[in-house]
Amino acid sequence: MPRDAYEQATLGELIDFVELAQEGDLAFFDNAEGKITHVGMVLANQEIIHASGRVRIDKLDHEGIFNRQTKKYTHHLKFIKRIQ
Repeated sequence: MPRDAYEQATLGELIDFVELAQEGDLAFFDNAEGKITHVGMVLANQEIIHASGRVRIDKLDHEGIFNRQTKKYTHHLKFIKRIQ
């Protein structure tokens, strides 16, 4: 597995909808320029584990990562992939 998120994003099978994601799938997030800058692993119940300042478990939906503490989206979802 490559180190950087943008390199990891070239691997795997695209998942069309966040609702079809399974535990272990990788969710990729982009910046304002559209470059992949962040990755996290999908958990059960539409949650995601990722490292943003510290390791966090947050809510994941079609928009991105929702931080329950700040009540704001922190990352914009680009796509989800399944790596086998």
